[in-house]
This record gives sequence, C-alpha cells and structure tokens, in this order.
Amino acid sequence: MKFIPIYEALTIKAQKNSPPHIAFEEVLESERVANEWARIEKITPRNLAAEKSSAPLYSQKVELPEMVLKKNVEKVVAEATYASNPQPSREQSEVAAQDNSWIDQLPRSQAVRLQEAQRRSEVLAENWQGQTWSEMAKDVLEKSGALTAPAAASPNGVYVAATSSSGQKGTDLPRPQVRYNQDQDAGPSSTPSGGNPNSSSDQGQGFLPSNSLVEEQKSSGTRSIVGPLEITGGLAVTNEHHIEIRRSDEGILKELGRVDLQQGLYNIDVEDTSGTIVARLVNKDGKTLGEGSFRLNRLVASQAKPLQGPKIRIEPHPDFAGIVTSAYNPKANDAAPPQTRVTFVKGASEVAVKKDGFVAMDNVTKGSSTVMRAAAPKHMQTAAIVISGQEFKSQLYPDSMIQALQDIVAQQRTQSFDGAPTIVWGRVSLDGKNLSGIDVVVESDSGLQPVYFNQFMLPDPKLKTTSENGLFAFVGVDPGFHSLLATRSDSILGYQNVVVEEGSVAQGDIESTIKTEAVPLRIYDAFTGEARSALVTMQSLNEDLEVKDGVATINLPHLSRLGMMRIQPEGADYVAARYLYNDSDAFIHAPLVHWSWLNSIKTYLRIDDPASAGVVVGFVPDEDFEVYLAAYDTFEPRHIVYFDMQGRILQNRKGIAGGGFILYNVPEDTHEVVVVGSRTQKIYSRVLPVDANSLSVLSFRE
Repeated sequence: MKFIPIYEALTIKAQKNSPPHIAFEEVLESERVANEWARIEKITPRNLAAEKSSAPLYSQKVELPEMVLKKNVEKVVAEATYASNPQPSREQSEVAAQDNSWIDQLPRSQAVRLQEAQRRSEVLAENWQGQTWSEMAKDVLEKSGALTAPAAASPNGVYVAATSSSGQKGTDLPRPQVRYNQDQDAGPSSTPSGGNPNSSSDQGQGFLPSNSLVEEQKSSGTRSIVGPLEITGGLAVTNEHHIEIRRSDEGILKELGRVDLQQGLYNIDVEDTSGTIVARLVNKDGKTLGEGSFRLNRLVASQAKPLQGPKIRIEPHPDFAGIVTSAYNPKANDAAPPQTRVTFVKGASEVAVKKDGFVAMDNVTKGSSTVMRAAAPKHMQTAAIVISGQEFKSQLYPDSMIQALQDIVAQQRTQSFDGAPTIVWGRVSLDGKNLSGIDVVVESDSGLQPVYFNQFMLPDPKLKTTSENGLFAFVGVDPGFHSLLATRSDSILGYQNVVVEEGSVAQGDIESTIKTEAVPLRIYDAFTGEARSALVTMQSLNEDLEVKDGVATINLPHLSRLGMMRIQPEGADYVAARYLYNDSDAFIHAPLVHWSWLNSIKTYLRIDDPASAGVVVGFVPDEDFEVYLAAYDTFEPRHIVYFDMQGRILQNRKGIAGGGFILYNVPEDTHEVVVVGSRTQKIYSRVLPVDANSLSVLSFRE
C-alpha cells in the first residue's frame, strides 16, 4: 500500500450569480438584519438624573398628529419562470399558478422576505435545476484523479477510492452500527429499545466505552480478538477517564476496540494481523496516563472465534525511571548512597533520589533517550544511556574501589593511568542470566584491552573472556561516544553504546535475548514518499542489508536499547546518513534527503560552512514544536531552520506538525537534541553523536 498524503485543501467555487450563492446571501442578509433589531430591543432605556446643584430643566409639551403606517403584502407573480418561453401555453400558465400557490400560505414576515428577494435578484425566475454541490464536488474530484465510479454505485454519489491494509481497493464507506449492552439474564429474543432483532447478540456483548458503541462494519476477513485487561501501577479509572483500544500499523491508527471494565476484558475486530494492539488510559484533557500493548504477530494462528489474545497491562505512562544503588550495598534491599543526585538531559533536570533508590523524570515521550548521570559523595559519577518506558538499574562505585581497580591493572600491565579516571564497566547477560566465555571489545578503539573479573570479583589477567559473573571493564578509555560489542566464536551476541567522560564510570551492560521480532523497514524520499533502494548497516545485524525498492523485514532482538544504522542510498541523488532506532520499535522508517536541498537552504540563508561540524535533520509528525540542543546555550538561532511537510522554509521560528527542522554547524560532540511539543509540552529527546561533515536524520514519533 502506498500512502500519498494530500496537503492542499479541497476548494469548491461557485459564481456569485448562481442560485445557491444568491440563496445563501439572502439568508445571511436576513439574519444580519434580524440580529441587529434583536440587539436594539435588548437595550434597556436609561433615566437621566440631575444633581441638586444643577440648573433647573424646563420642557415644553409638543403635540404631533397621529401617524399610521399601513402596507399590504403584495402577491408575487413569477412572470419570468418560463423565461425561455415568452409565450407560455395554457397548461404551463396553470402549472405556474399552481406552483406559486404556496406563497399565499407563507407567514407575513416570510412573504415580505420573498418579495424583497424577488425584487433584488428575481430568485423565483432562476432555473434551480442547475449543478448541485455534490455534483460540483464530484467534478473537482474527477479532475484530481481521486474519484472512481464503481459500476454498482449510485450515479449521484461521490466516492473516493481507498486501499485497505490487505491490498484490496474499494469505494464503500463503512456503515456505523450501534451495539447495546444487553442484560445477561435476558433471553436470546430480547432486544433493547431501538435495537435490531436480527443482529447477533453473542458478539461484543458487554463491551462499552460509555453507554453505547459505534463500531465499523465487519468485513469478510475481519478477526475478533478477546483478551484480559489489567490496570496496574496505581492507576484507576474514574468518570473523567476512558480506555482506548486500537490497532496501530506503522504509526497509523486503525480499528477501534471495546472494553468491559466489569469483566476486565477487551475486544477488537482487526482486518489485518500486522501492527500492534495498543491500550491507553486517557483523561478528559487527552493526556495519556498509562499504556500497554502487544504485537499481533505473537498470536498463534487458530480457527477459534473469537481469537484469544494475551493480557494487556496498562501501566503508568512511560518516562525516565529506574533504580540507583551502590556497588557495595550492605543493606538487603536496594538503596542509593546518601545525598545521591541524578540529572537528565545534560543537567536540564536534576532529581533527588528516594531512599529506596528510585528516581524518575516525567513528561517525557515514549522512546526518548538521554544520558543519565548519577553522583554521590565519595563515589564516582556514573553515566548511562537510558530509554524512556524501560526501567533502568544503575550502580554507583566508591572512589576507593575505582582507585584499587586502576592500581591492580597498572601493576598487571606495568603501565600508569594519569589524569581523571575514564572507566567503562558492564555485565554480559542473556535473558537476565550472566554469561561466561564472552569476548568484549570497543569497536571505536580496538586497541583497548578488557579487564575480566574472577569469582572473587578481582581483576584476573589470565581470563581472556568473562567468567560466570559476566563482568568486564575497560580502563583509560578516551572520552566520547563508544560502541561495545560482545562476541563468542566470531558470533555477535549483543552490543551497547556508552558515553565516556572524565572522572566518570560509563555503564555498559550488554543484554541479549533469544526472543526476536519481525520489524518492517521502509526507506523513502522524505517529501515525496517514493520508496528508494539502499544499503543498510545496523548494529543489530551481523552483515549489511541490501534493501530493494525501499521495503524489507528484519528480525531484531526484543530489547529496549539505543541503536545506530547507516544508510547508503542507491545513486547520487540522496546522501548517506546516520539514523537512530530502538530494537524494540514496532517499525523503522528512514526518510532520505537531498544534499542539493540542504545546500540550497544554506546558500539562501548565507550560513557559513565550517569543516569541523555536522548537520542534523529531524522530522516531527505529531504536533507543532520547538527544538534546541541541550546544554548548548551559545548555539546560534540562525543555524536552526524549520520547514513544512513539503520542505519549504518557515519564517515564524517554530515548527509545524508534519514538518521538521535542520540544525546546521552542529559541533562535533555527543549531543542531546530536544524537541518540545507546543500542545502537550512534552519532551522528545535523542542522544546523538555528531561527527565532522556528517549528516544525521532523526524521527521524533511517539
């Protein structure tokens, strides 16, 4: 299915002397006059009072003769009804007199209006058998090519062709039907007032968003899915909340489902088994308080009707949340060191850690990424890349522990480590269990030697792979953005991206899983939507992927982590760029941009071109927005360019939904690009390493 967005509004024009336009003007004129008299009648008279100190007022009585105005309503004779025939026959005159007989039955006020309209524009003499509004709209749609006239359709209707998710084309509009919640004790023949006795009473019974349900008519290929629904995490449903069940296919909302709160069940009829079933708890302001979902490809094929679906747990709305503990924690429960502080978005938000180690930052969209930095007295700072919607667990390492590690490694390798420590510390696991026999390398610096720990948690130079605890470390890593890779017998087990800073420990836990998900990958022109072929390199794949015609399906591990990919388009029209993705994404879209488009905007705005800077292009489809680089207050505003959905420059210094932005001359560093929605005021953030003379493309879709 090819999605072609229509950006221009449908415009239907009518001549001023056409009968519909004249009638419309008469209605407006009469309403305006009536409103003015109604306003005057509401004005109450005011009595003029004089102060005692004012001069006396004298009046003189004036008598005027009585004035009486009378006017009889004249009968309107439509002499020009048959203008094309100046000498009508006797039969035509009788028909005309009979047709105008309704004028005598009108109230006086309406007859006066009709008389005035006849005097001004001779509306009764017009031929009202002209083109209707529906016919005019049909002509416009036929010219645009969006109209198809099916053989079985009525010739007077207007139909817009559409393609379903299964690839079938049709012009029939879905007919809504109302389903009522019948009493379970009622017999099979009982029907609610106004209901249809012929409708099925065993499907969808008891599923109501409110008092009734309007649902789409089922097609032949529709499957019904029923499953349990659970609301957890302290959420509750009141009269000011509602639960929305929908199928989402690559970011497009499809069918609407139903919820039975008394039985704790959901029911949804789907036309296709692709996409995700999403359940949201929404308040009266439209804010999402909780969310739960599952992918339809997890369902086992069955002939049962309805199909049994998995449990959906609606949990609190995703944000940056997790646990911070101490590496040497004497307490039985997880607890952070005293006076622990955590920052998100490069220090823009500083949060105090609770006694149990829990820390969170709300008002963040799902899938956002940031560098979490935790610090406490007598402990090294810990930095880790975290994803919203997935709870993280981070550790703080005492200064003495890091110093001991450096001393032991320095003695084993007969080398010294000068300056502030730069440590990478992590653990390799498979579905939560520690893995042994794993070799860990830093892809960006293959010369670094890993440190592995034995069963006594001590660095052991004899170990060439991880032991049963799965721990590893790197000492003396250059500050910057690095990628860790875990392998076993030349087979890639997993990866992790880390941000290394001076005087800090970069947490680089490498998680892996045997669970994989089929994810659609689409590569297309950012402004025309045309599919393009390209060569794709992803951190999650062992080899490069050649994508033909811009569409491919890849299997990714079901883990929430930040991944990077590089796309080299076929031909010289588009430029190779870096893209960010999450392994747990339900779909991956990669829009391509032209260098000529970027350079023409730079030339038009007279933006300089330094050699040690990169370019970042972002697309925001959901709402109007503003963008900035976190912790870069000196970034010049003129280097931020907003564009609309067709790539045209916007002059109001704000982005619009469906458009995006360009950041020119971004310094070479690890940045956090932050987008703030104008309507929701939510934060969309992306951790992005920027290289010199590079292009990075981001998508800010929740």
